[in-house]
Amino acid sequence: MTSTDQPARTLTNRNGDPLRVLVVGASSGIGASTAEALVGAGARVAGAARRADRIAELAGVVPVMCDVGLADVCAQAVETAAVALGGLDAVVYATGTTGLTPLDTTGPEEWNLIFTTNVVGAAMVTRAALPHLRAEGSDGRAVFLSSDSAVKPYPGLVAYGASKAALGAFCLGLASEFGDLRVTEVMVGPTVDTEVGDHFDPDAFAAWFTRWCDEGFVRYGYQLSADVAAVIAETLRTEQPDAVVMAAAEPAP
Repeated sequence: MTSTDQPARTLTNRNGDPLRVLVVGASSGIGASTAEALVGAGARVAGAARRADRIAELAGVVPVMCDVGLADVCAQAVETAAVALGGLDAVVYATGTTGLTPLDTTGPEEWNLIFTTNVVGAAMVTRAALPHLRAEGSDGRAVFLSSDSAVKPYPGLVAYGASKAALGAFCLGLASEFGDLRVTEVMVGPTVDTEVGDHFDPDAFAAWFTRWCDEGFVRYGYQLSADVAAVIAETLRTEQPDAVVMAAAEPAP
């Protein structure tokens, strides 16, 4: 995990200008922290979410309305951000959702919502952003927030883990088809200050959390969204080979 106490270096593109970044899912949690961190590092940032009014509260971030479940709205959001920033060097897809249910009670509606938000939305945003990311002068970076549950799905969060595993396959395919892009999959561990679990039943969550701890899914406790944002900012500073880079963002031992 990258320490947020280290002095930040200015984020610039290959031309030496401020990096132009669209953060999708910037209305709360890791997305909001990432947008703030990137602005603090000198980037020009647009933040997209359904609750664009909340993004307007983030200093220096251009608010853009986006519902990742609607392909045409994703396309419009990308175009709005590109116009506002004068192009795009990077897209950070931080949107995510999940339920907290065992497999035998997880219905098709919940599966569809989770995969639409976590995988299809990422694909639709990326599809719309590709002409900008591959334009001359763009840094051509795409960052996607995955989860440690993609490798070892937590009980009660199997649909979420499956969606994040699918997102990882999407990252590999994206890099395979478009070798000029620099793709990063950030594997995020337990993070406490997000809204992902706000709709969980408290008693059910307490029971599942006890099981997660007992069975070794939660190894070191929880981190803050600012810690993950620091990892994302660092990936945008770092040169990388033409392949998917997996960056770890999890609580330190």
